[in-house]
Amino acid sequence: MEARRAASPISKLNTLLLKRFVPNYKDVKDGDTRAAYGYLEGVLGVTIEVVLFTSKLIVGYLIGSIALIAEAFHSLSDVLASSIVIIGFRVSKQPPDPEHPYGHGRFEAIATLVIATILVALAIEIGRDSAERLISPTPVTVNIYAISVLILTILFKEFLARVAIDLGRRIEAGILVADSANQRVDSLAAIVVLVGLGGVALGFRRLDAIAGLAVVGFILYTAYEIARDASSFLLGRAPSPDMVELIRYIARSVNGVKGVHAIYIHDYGARKVVTLHILVDRNLSVEEGHDIANEVERKISETITGATADVHIGPAYELRTKK
Repeated sequence: MEARRAASPISKLNTLLLKRFVPNYKDVKDGDTRAAYGYLEGVLGVTIEVVLFTSKLIVGYLIGSIALIAEAFHSLSDVLASSIVIIGFRVSKQPPDPEHPYGHGRFEAIATLVIATILVALAIEIGRDSAERLISPTPVTVNIYAISVLILTILFKEFLARVAIDLGRRIEAGILVADSANQRVDSLAAIVVLVGLGGVALGFRRLDAIAGLAVVGFILYTAYEIARDASSFLLGRAPSPDMVELIRYIARSVNGVKGVHAIYIHDYGARKVVTLHILVDRNLSVEEGHDIANEVERKISETITGATADVHIGPAYELRTKK
């Protein structure tokens, strides 16, 4: 799977861009490198979305299509989203300070909630206009420019989705993987508008307003999805079972560890703080037990990107029933 992804045209393009703009692009554990990945995806997104927003807004007003105008503002919201990606990576890479001892990684989630709020306000405004058009349809002129801009939107959105998911997987950045899903939702929205304009061309004038309401639904769904994920992250969602098992496996692989329990993962975005208890032979000296704990901490930090570990030691006989 990894080999196929590395051989894909998008992956090759990303590698070419990374080599050009990110000198140390293979060191994905470095904060500056991770931020550069986010900047690359964000700048590409902003550039393309500004072009799409301008094109759809102009054509939408010229032909009088509320659905295309709604799509234009949907693109504008994506400009904000891409900008937040850039800002989020810039702020989250800042080192810890006395007021934020675990860094600033959760800023991304806070910024995402701001975007969700903007999206809801935008959806309400466009929904009102679409409802008015549904009750009192207005003439819409369908031409080759409207069709062309929607087809370009679908193609560009799929391109951005693939760029984002490839970069996100390389640095294990959920915000980029999530952005790829958002881009694909936008492709579906553009298809809905295209169908609506096709219906108008066939004489079904209200289909433009219906398509506008459908886009509102896409916008609200996007707002809900990103707000839910961001809120869950800020509230301290539980780590995946796979991550817990990985930490258990790493700890048990260290010579001298008899058992592992009480694994907790505190996620701060780019930084993760792992605490766990290990059981060692009760006859070991304090120094020997300390050395084992240090080795567990080292292996966790080397294996999991951005993780630091705090290992507590206990004698194996006291908790021998725990795995």
